[in-house]
Amino acid sequence: MKKTSSAASPTGKHQNNDQEILRSVVTQLRAKNADASKTIEPDVDLDTLRAAIDELPELNASKLVSLHRRIVNGNYKIDSERLAEKLLELESSLDPD
Repeated sequence: MKKTSSAASPTGKHQNNDQEILRSVVTQLRAKNADASKTIEPDVDLDTLRAAIDELPELNASKLVSLHRRIVNGNYKIDSERLAEKLLELESSLDPD
């Protein structure tokens, strides 16, 4: 025989209130979804987006996965000398003085 305590089961009044709140939330979400599906228009021309994607450089997936694995495992060491050199190169290319 299953034993239930009065603290575990909500009273009828509380249960009805919870159901009303849930029903209200579901109704609001349905209304928002219905409104959104009617008014959504793409802000970006899909042909322009495709052209921009096609211009992106290809990624070396195996190198990317390897780098990610090294970072996650804590095995990736930053070469501070090389980083400093690259930052100086970038700065000098931006500042034509």
